[in-house]
Amino acid sequence: MALDLLLAAIPWAIGMAVTWRLVWPRYKLVGKPVVYFGAVALLSWWLGHVSVVLAWLHQGFGVAVHIWFCRRHGFTWYAVENPERYVALSKEWVGVQ
Repeated sequence: MALDLLLAAIPWAIGMAVTWRLVWPRYKLVGKPVVYFGAVALLSWWLGHVSVVLAWLHQGFGVAVHIWFCRRHGFTWYAVENPERYVALSKEWVGVQ
């Protein structure tokens, strides 16, 4: 299980290092890793090493949605120039005022 968590942490850490300022509401900076690694640990216990594949697929899907969203709204996906606008558009996209 420890190996699975370590392998799942690699793409998660890279993603959070790049996009931490785009996370809203701010409590998700703590809540996301708790839920993510809790789910990976549970899946690791239940499914074994398949949990790493699922974790990496989850992170890949998140990157794909982020790239799509950035292109749609005119951001450079690897360096969002205006994080406040990104968050505002994200809130609008999911229907939060």
